[in-house]
Amino acid sequence: MLLPTLYKKKISVRLYPRLAATNQEGLCPVRLTARWHGEELQVDTGEIILPRRVSKDGEVEMLWNGQGVVEGRRPTEREKGTLPTHPDTAVNINARLMKMVKQVTDTFNRLYDAAPDQKVTKAALLAELLPGHAARKAAPVPAPVSAKPVELPTFRQVLEQWKHENRNLAKDSLRKYDQLATMMESWRPDLRPEQVTQKVAKEYLQHLLDLQKSDATIKVHFAGIRKCLEQLELKADMAWLQYSAKNAPQLDLEIEEVRKLVRWQPTAGHLAEERDRWLFQLFSGRRYEDLEKFDKRERITLSLPDGSKVPALLHAQGKTGNDAAVPLPPIAVNIGERWNWQFPARTWQQRCDWIKEIAREAGLSREWDDRLITGGKVVHNWRPIHEVISTHTARHTAGTLLKQVSNGNKALAKLVLGHAEEDVTDRYAKDKAQQLAPAILEAWRGVLGEWFDGVPVR
Repeated sequence: MLLPTLYKKKISVRLYPRLAATNQEGLCPVRLTARWHGEELQVDTGEIILPRRVSKDGEVEMLWNGQGVVEGRRPTEREKGTLPTHPDTAVNINARLMKMVKQVTDTFNRLYDAAPDQKVTKAALLAELLPGHAARKAAPVPAPVSAKPVELPTFRQVLEQWKHENRNLAKDSLRKYDQLATMMESWRPDLRPEQVTQKVAKEYLQHLLDLQKSDATIKVHFAGIRKCLEQLELKADMAWLQYSAKNAPQLDLEIEEVRKLVRWQPTAGHLAEERDRWLFQLFSGRRYEDLEKFDKRERITLSLPDGSKVPALLHAQGKTGNDAAVPLPPIAVNIGERWNWQFPARTWQQRCDWIKEIAREAGLSREWDDRLITGGKVVHNWRPIHEVISTHTARHTAGTLLKQVSNGNKALAKLVLGHAEEDVTDRYAKDKAQQLAPAILEAWRGVLGEWFDGVPVR
């Protein structure tokens, strides 16, 4: 005997910008999609938004955060006439959109409560939401030539939904796949994730190789495609969607080059700020996004076996949830106190531009092969390091120099860089930090020499 199907009181109501319908001003309509009990309802909300815009430095700024919230604002007087703008304030748009979502959800819940465990039909929901809809449908109408196909979500829509559901990840991880969405919008705007076949994947790979994209970038793109398929609950583990990459060597500064940055006389306030921030990143092992989340309460004091005490920073490792305490050399403490342990928020692009200018003025002119590996082939590109240095160079330099001056002791770099510790006996790594702190500080003394307990030049 077949048992009747029991349906749950569950409905998914989401909002998507219809990027395919974007007008010349960059504005596009918003669509509401509801899914429940195997049914789907798609309606235009009547709202139009500016989903994204390109800043002066070429970066794409997302104004739609994936959950139906427009992050727009009215333009300043200076911006008027130069940027497309929302036709209404973000607050008003958001309020109307959220009201629609609530109306659909409340209507579904009311119909379900009237007949628990029973299927709520699309016709019943429509009749409640649009009272005139049922009457119009009952009237005789000419049969349609063909049914309108269901509009499939774009790469950007799927990835925006993934980012919304994984907001706890670091900013770098959340924006990791934006380049895939942007590339797809220019390569094949009508292509949807569900339409990716082995033939399409091969053609896309060739497109990226023709553009001389690095193997590391191609790997990110293919990981993004897999992420889209997984988000749509489709098969994503096909061999033809895997791409192995060889990463090119990353730039590390040498000891004398680090000392040049410490001795360099800043020529502008923003350059002094970035030089200090970059050095603090070097000595603390912090990533770019770590500095944005820095909390003064993360400063602690480590008691060493000989009874002495040293300042340290507490890191919460994202991959394992373990804590790591990083001992700070005196120069790092001096930098932190100079800025009251809180650096101004800056964009990644601003920081990269500034550190390159600093490196050039400080005389960091050593030639470096900023090679590109694409399709497994190496393309050499020798440039002075002031054209290659970036914010992330600080972490690479920290790891290399700590190993170099400690005769290859990898444990020092591992602790300072906050690499994931899989040993369950080290759930809290303060003990390990206490053991390694003297060696770490001695290593920094070897790197800095007389500047170990100094203050960067101002």
